[in-house]
Amino acid sequence: MVVADAQAVSAVCGALSPAAANIIGVNHMFGGVSTLSLDNKGRLALPVRHREPLLADGNGRLVVTLDSPRFLLVYPEKNWLPVMEKLAALPVTQPAVRAYARLLLGNAETLEIDAAGRVLLPARLRQKTGLNKNVALVGMGHRFELWDAEAFEAETDAALALPAQALTELGALSL
Repeated sequence: MVVADAQAVSAVCGALSPAAANIIGVNHMFGGVSTLSLDNKGRLALPVRHREPLLADGNGRLVVTLDSPRFLLVYPEKNWLPVMEKLAALPVTQPAVRAYARLLLGNAETLEIDAAGRVLLPARLRQKTGLNKNVALVGMGHRFELWDAEAFEAETDAALALPAQALTELGALSL
């Protein structure tokens, strides 16, 4: 039950329209997949194409948190602040909502981008999501998802195998 409610809350908290992005000062939308390696200390070297806007727009700080047992969410710090406000405004009297807010807020860690363009991912969060050596950093607009590289490939293959009828839930979305 928590998973279904968490997915609904995630849908509310995870997407910003371009207009909303401009209101909160998001100057860069992230896209693409970068396959990277964590070093022995659990540091992730950010790709240059993302590093530069993160340093310019996000003052060199990222927030990483749990959302799923399969990946981490990674936000530029200023993009995280509106998500935090939305979570704080949710009705905590509902156990599933309270559990989801606790998951995101309680596991949120602020990371500093070092002089070499790396961030140290907390060991506990890496363990919770099964992140080892090879990872996929996936740009998702105003945030990233960080996956184990093999798990992301499996997820991509599963999405490619979806029948066209499964996409009817997207409704009027046309690309």
